[in-house]
Amino acid sequence: MSENLLIKDFKTLKVWQKANAFEQEIGILAKGFPAYEQYRLTDQLVRASRSIGANIAEGNTQLFIKRELFHANAALGSAGEVRNHLLSAYQNGYLHKEKYDSLDAKVVEIIKMLHGYIKRLKLEIKNDSDFSDF
Repeated sequence: MSENLLIKDFKTLKVWQKANAFEQEIGILAKGFPAYEQYRLTDQLVRASRSIGANIAEGNTQLFIKRELFHANAALGSAGEVRNHLLSAYQNGYLHKEKYDSLDAKVVEIIKMLHGYIKRLKLEIKNDSDFSDF
């Protein structure tokens, strides 16, 4: 291997850092949900929140920008899924309005950051002559 091999570190991405902090907050929150929701809403919410950061990390570790873009888009979908599950939790009385609003605002911020990340990746693809054949 080349001594100058660049290894991208997803942990340096602000969007991953926000997603990771959000995932930790959801994990704590989900412990307070009713036991009968463990394999339903709780599991879905935790998995979707974990999927945001996991997809960012997986994509950022890819060799090809188009693969990174694919995973960033998957993270975006997971963020939308989280918003849906948070709304369900609120509607079922598992969250107070203030907590729901706070968490929803955090997901919206992550979504906006993902949009910016995706836009940057698209520009990289457009400006990289190595991708002209793809």
